[in-house]
Amino acid sequence: MQRQSLYRNFSVYGIFTVSGASALIYQIIWSRWLSLSLGTTTASVSIVLGCFMIGLALGSHVAGRVLHRVTNVMRWYAVMELGIGSFALIFPWLFGLGDTIFSIIMSADSSPAYSLSVRAIFSFLLLMVPTTFMGATLPLLTEYFRRNPRRTFSFRAGLLYAANTLGAAIGIIAASFVLIELAGVSATNMIAAFMNFSVAFAGFLLSRRETGSGDLAQKGPPPPSPDTSGDNIDVKGLSFHGKVAIAVLTGSGAVALASEVLWTRTLETLVGNSTYAFATIVLLYLVGIALGSWLMALFVNRLRQDDLPIWLAGLQLAMGAWGIVSIILFERLATGIATNSSAMVHLAVIFLAYLKAMLMLMPLSLFSGACFPLAARMLDPGSVDPRGEAVARAYSWNTIGAVAGSLTAGFIVAPRYDYFNALFLLAFCYGLICLVALLFLIWFERKSFRRQAVLLLPAGIAALVVIVISINGTKAESCFVRHIKKKSPGLTIPFHKPGMQGVVTVVKLWSNGLYDKLLVNGIGMTVKATDTKIMAHLPLLIHPNPENVLVICFGMGTTYRSAVSHGRNVTVVELVPEVFEAFPHFYADADQIRAYPRGRMIVNDGRNFLKLTREKFDVITIDPPPPIDAAGVVNLYSREFIELARSRLKDGGIMAHWYPFVGTGSGVDDRETFMSLVKTFSSAFPCVYIKQGYNKMGLHVIGAAEPVKTSPSEIEMRYYSPPVAADLLEWDPVPLDFFLAFPQLSGRAPELPDLTDDNPYLEFYLLRTLRGGRQKMFPISLW
Repeated sequence: MQRQSLYRNFSVYGIFTVSGASALIYQIIWSRWLSLSLGTTTASVSIVLGCFMIGLALGSHVAGRVLHRVTNVMRWYAVMELGIGSFALIFPWLFGLGDTIFSIIMSADSSPAYSLSVRAIFSFLLLMVPTTFMGATLPLLTEYFRRNPRRTFSFRAGLLYAANTLGAAIGIIAASFVLIELAGVSATNMIAAFMNFSVAFAGFLLSRRETGSGDLAQKGPPPPSPDTSGDNIDVKGLSFHGKVAIAVLTGSGAVALASEVLWTRTLETLVGNSTYAFATIVLLYLVGIALGSWLMALFVNRLRQDDLPIWLAGLQLAMGAWGIVSIILFERLATGIATNSSAMVHLAVIFLAYLKAMLMLMPLSLFSGACFPLAARMLDPGSVDPRGEAVARAYSWNTIGAVAGSLTAGFIVAPRYDYFNALFLLAFCYGLICLVALLFLIWFERKSFRRQAVLLLPAGIAALVVIVISINGTKAESCFVRHIKKKSPGLTIPFHKPGMQGVVTVVKLWSNGLYDKLLVNGIGMTVKATDTKIMAHLPLLIHPNPENVLVICFGMGTTYRSAVSHGRNVTVVELVPEVFEAFPHFYADADQIRAYPRGRMIVNDGRNFLKLTREKFDVITIDPPPPIDAAGVVNLYSREFIELARSRLKDGGIMAHWYPFVGTGSGVDDRETFMSLVKTFSSAFPCVYIKQGYNKMGLHVIGAAEPVKTSPSEIEMRYYSPPVAADLLEWDPVPLDFFLAFPQLSGRAPELPDLTDDNPYLEFYLLRTLRGGRQKMFPISLW
């Protein structure tokens, strides 16, 4: 009988691991779909993540309130899993319907407050049902174990939490590294739904076995566990230790999620912004949380009940202290990893860099994972293991903290603090949580203070040290800027400013300005090159009468500046507002260009702007930021985006796109990928013209619904107009002949796949690269 019970226990751990994997897959897939509708701005991403977390908290809270009424908890768990899978099947349809409504009620001119409100409501309505089901699963399984003594002997609430978190780690491996590349986004969503159905089927089988076993799970909820400590959980109220647990767990959850967001931004300066870099960071973070929860679950019942609050506060102190240590280690680690910067290397070298960077943060995730079993034990000290109500309460408040942390990091901390200054702020928060918890313990437990003073006083002093160091760190010069200046004394950095979308840095190399650099989160966006001028001049010269022009991606402002020289109506859309502020550091006439009466500068995701605008344009020109295989950039190369842009063209309008050549370090590392991208563009336009770039770094591709008809004399007249000629000849003598010959693309290479939102192969290339034995360019870093 004991062996059979042990087998069932491991079966439950197994299905909950699979459940965690499917949940993480949904988070990846659904967030990806929502970003296509809401935009890839930090505000939209933070709202989606916040809504996901709110649903989890709501589900856990509701489950905790109704558990005492549930007789067969495993059956209800199976119903939750069945509901998640069923919702996943209809999510694409619901998303399509919601996207249509969103496009009707929103416009590109909507106020920021209205825009954020609609995005929040849209996300919440779509995600509320499945995430509420997800949030209910942990309390249900906890109660399933606790109600039967034969199951409880091998159970720990922390182990269940660890299994689910480990499943989430498996889910990110499956989705990001394998499934999306092999099967596509929609099929990956279907696979995750099948996983939920499998879990639900197993849950129903287990619930049927309970029916004939005479277990408490079928007879009804058990009586309350004997109160051995005088501190048993009360649904209506909490003991002092319980209140400390809730407060610390909420604060810790907030700082932990903010830490994930802000450390990802910092690591991006070193390992780039590819999907694989982000997935590896989250993967190792989840593994650390699972391992920390597992270790503490095995250890927590050996601790004295009165010492648990000190342990919980001590974990906050440990996270704050290690946060400071990791900042110091990062600069040393970065110098070694950056030796491969911009070199063509095997994927193993890139992933080893990801691993090294994230292992430095593993202690943070270990300590974070250990908090949950401690807090759950403090909330229900009278049971052999925490009851479902206690676990629900702990999980709900930890998740609410995560919501607050995500929104705070995205809307408040990121726009005001540099990479490392923000990380020092996180260390300060951990130290403050520890210190406040210790002060409350000292005040409310004065009777036992003498016995615990040997732990409380040193911990309090250490927390003060962490707080003081962190305050100084938030005010210090940016480590990133200091390192660049130290590494290359000849450089100057006249502009370095954090913002909601990232940190913008201007690096000036030589006095003539041709080698200036624009960095966003440490990644080079563009340089001064003649082809960035031609991105405006080529379509404007060959269009018969270009009155309204749209430039997507501002960069240094070169393309917009060149478009303005034609004297037309010019709109430019840029995702990072601080990029506009950096414009004067690249061009002396920036203020004059800004004051151009027929120009507009709009802050938005370029694709989202096209989706919401009611305007139509004669010319749309775009040069997405490199590397073009980075996360999110693929959205500006997919067939759906090209078709969207075409729909915003007037009759006779043309679209100009830039495709970097293989070997230029721009994210295209093989000829097949390059040809597939061009073929994708050509599938949206009947008439496609191509022109090799003046600097031979890429291809100018022009799309039109009908043949472009412009007389050579008309092109010549515009070419020699004083403003256009002055701009064109500013750096290189671009001859008139360059614009008179632009051959039409022939052949569509039907065997090559189109890049689509459902098949984003440009961003997901791991297996393809491994099979071909190819190399990838190591991210360019100034470290």
